[in-house]
Amino acid sequence: MKILFLTPYLPSNRAGGENFTRLLLEQLSVSCQIDLVYYKYCWDSYYIPPNDNVKVLKVCPNSTGVKIRNCFCNPFIHPLFSVRFDGKLLKFLRKSVSEQCYDWLYLDHSQMFLYGKYFPEMNKILMSHDVMVQRFSRIGTALNRKWVIASEKKVFSFPNSTIFTFSKKDMAIIENVYHKQSFVTNFFLDADVINAVPRKLGKQIIFFGKWSRADNTVGLQCFFERVFAYVDKSIKVVIIGTGLSVQVIKKLKEYKNVEYKGFVENPYQMIADSLLVISPLFSGAGVKVKVVESLACGTPVLGTPIAFEGLDRKDEKFMLETEAPEDYIHSINSLNISLDDRIHFKRSFLRNYNECSIVNLILSKNSIS
Repeated sequence: MKILFLTPYLPSNRAGGENFTRLLLEQLSVSCQIDLVYYKYCWDSYYIPPNDNVKVLKVCPNSTGVKIRNCFCNPFIHPLFSVRFDGKLLKFLRKSVSEQCYDWLYLDHSQMFLYGKYFPEMNKILMSHDVMVQRFSRIGTALNRKWVIASEKKVFSFPNSTIFTFSKKDMAIIENVYHKQSFVTNFFLDADVINAVPRKLGKQIIFFGKWSRADNTVGLQCFFERVFAYVDKSIKVVIIGTGLSVQVIKKLKEYKNVEYKGFVENPYQMIADSLLVISPLFSGAGVKVKVVESLACGTPVLGTPIAFEGLDRKDEKFMLETEAPEDYIHSINSLNISLDDRIHFKRSFLRNYNECSIVNLILSKNSIS
């Protein structure tokens, strides 16, 4: 089987969506040939294919200027769906499709869906990491929401398309709003996540995310403004992930019990040995990768209802839902879950977590085409 695979990011382990793409490429390339097109910023390293079955067909430059240009060239569709749409890339893709025989055109994230319009006869997979109507139901103006809905309806309606999403809740939204069938897949769990077994409980709590995203930084700032002063000062606060501004990093250095680690190649053993992962999200949509990965490490997660969105199984001992600052304070200062309970929860979580459904469905072409 041969797949033309388009993704708007560098496949890597630096964030949840990019890591899903990286692991999906690894899984698919065991038995499929993949021609890959991806975007990267000038400071990003280049993607290294896992084997000879993955061929990097084109690396596209990414920048603010590129995004603005693409949006201006497609003014009638919402920027969420046009920000990566480039006429020169489309011409390149048409030439590749004319020369090769592809079984699937894989469009990763909503930014790539618009390319599906120009390949009506091809079997297409639309990997909807976030259903945008849900995200924008919480933010922005009514006019902007209408624009998002109209644009998302358009891209979901391209012929010969199969839609994937990450939760039954998102699947239901696609059905109710757009009257389209979709399929649910789970995130891949990296071997580092699976192998991270709680060994000792350090007196620390973890914030884990891509801090260039406002969804994450707003929650972090809220924690320090409304909760941090009341947290037991013997508890260390560790912040993992790239993208924090210089001003925020400078402010964090004023606190003796706060450490900003930036990017960590394998943070999962550290997460497994921590008291809690904190996820105070007030916007966003879809299943949160960092929440799934933390639970898979056997670590409780404390967060808003949005942090646990799309997760079917709820264990109140490990999925601590709250929005009130005083409840954050109480949970952090009083949490007491034994090492044995964490190990048992990790085993149970992994046992009930089905990893590879998207791979199985792609390979079983007749079941969804």
